[in-house]
Amino acid sequence: MHQMKRVNIVLHASRLGLVCIGISVVALAPAHAKTCKEAITAQARSTAQLSDASREKRARDKAIANWSKRARDTNGWIYRFWSKSEEQRVDCGGTAKFKRCSVSAKPCTLW
Repeated sequence: MHQMKRVNIVLHASRLGLVCIGISVVALAPAHAKTCKEAITAQARSTAQLSDASREKRARDKAIANWSKRARDTNGWIYRFWSKSEEQRVDCGGTAKFKRCSVSAKPCTLW
């Protein structure tokens, strides 16, 4: 009888140990995985009477701001960060009087 109690205690302790190991593995896993959505495209144009480089920078910055708004409106505020997006593409061109930029990327969550 005494031997049976000892076996039950050992089995219970073994199960408890496995449960603790399982909990610790779950605790090590990240709470949220990075999630990305379908690619979003946005454009902008600058005709500011500045240098070509300044016009292009303004057009690029405005296109990224437009992308951020579109990503937020389509997928929610957590997807609005260009810096967290994947597969970023920026194409700029134009003439001596204006610059136009088109940006595209997959919006992703912060995690």
